[in-house]
Amino acid sequence: MSAKDSEDMKDTNARLDIVIKLLAAMYARELKNNDAIIKLDYMQLSREAIAEAVGVTTHNVAQVLYANKKADERSKNREAVAEAPAVPLGDSEVQQ
Repeated sequence: MSAKDSEDMKDTNARLDIVIKLLAAMYARELKNNDAIIKLDYMQLSREAIAEAVGVTTHNVAQVLYANKKADERSKNREAVAEAPAVPLGDSEVQQ
């Protein structure tokens, strides 16, 4: 690859980054911050791009994603417990 091709590719990538940021910001303005952060993360944007689109810090993005992950885990655990079949007690266990 020549130096000119490399420069052209860098220029193209820089322009695409701008387009991605603009689209993310437009998408995020219709949502609450936490919802926007979660959905933009699902779209595989970097934490930096998410923070810039939503107007928060990368630390805030990380906190929201962590809290969402923990909430999903708790929800899955509750569903697993609710779906678990009842275990009948044997006669020896009932008499104790």
